[in-house]
Amino acid sequence: MRIALYQIEDRGSVGGNIEAARVAIRSVNADFICFPEFFTIPADYKRFGKTVEDAWREISLPTLSMIAEESLFFDGYVIGGSVVERGPDGYYNTCYIFRKGSVVGKYRKISPVEEELEMGIRPRREITVLKTEFGNIGVIICADCLSESVVDRVARKCDVLFLPISLTDPSHPKVEGHPVSERIAREYGVFVVKVSRVARNLGVKSVVMSPEGIVREASSCCREELFVVEI
Repeated sequence: MRIALYQIEDRGSVGGNIEAARVAIRSVNADFICFPEFFTIPADYKRFGKTVEDAWREISLPTLSMIAEESLFFDGYVIGGSVVERGPDGYYNTCYIFRKGSVVGKYRKISPVEEELEMGIRPRREITVLKTEFGNIGVIICADCLSESVVDRVARKCDVLFLPISLTDPSHPKVEGHPVSERIAREYGVFVVKVSRVARNLGVKSVVMSPEGIVREASSCCREELFVVEI
């Protein structure tokens, strides 16, 4: 299978980020394309007094509309990073999976960080493993990878584990290499597809990790890159 990773750089505007993602979907030939966590939310969005409801209305709705439209012309699956989802009982950090214009799966982050909780993002408990013609694919989001129970529940059931992340906060401890992805891939015998974003000249390298080690990683932590890996 061919997997495209889009290590997108923040354009500083919702429209700019959505358009960059649109171009990426149109330009790549792959069975899967994966985006990072919160990939269309500008890095300074909260500084303008925006709320989680604003993020849902102003960012999530047009982002999902774009992915649904572009996935009609994409031959594979779009792993939609994550967006804020408004559910019947609250807001979630959610990864939607699209195929030919339809949502074929979605995953809500189980382990939101303190900043997300303060914004009003709620944790969930359900895992998502989707059966495809390429094998079983699972999704976890960013800090979920630090929870042994979450990883165990998902990784033991899938062949490929997608991991959208967003390590673009200057206060976050700097991460060297891919120790968590490497451990998960080795212990569970799965491929891990970690996709990061770039903002404020910060980020970490996106990577495809096999049980034997790195298949391919981004050339830089801090530059935009769209690349395809065959596994």
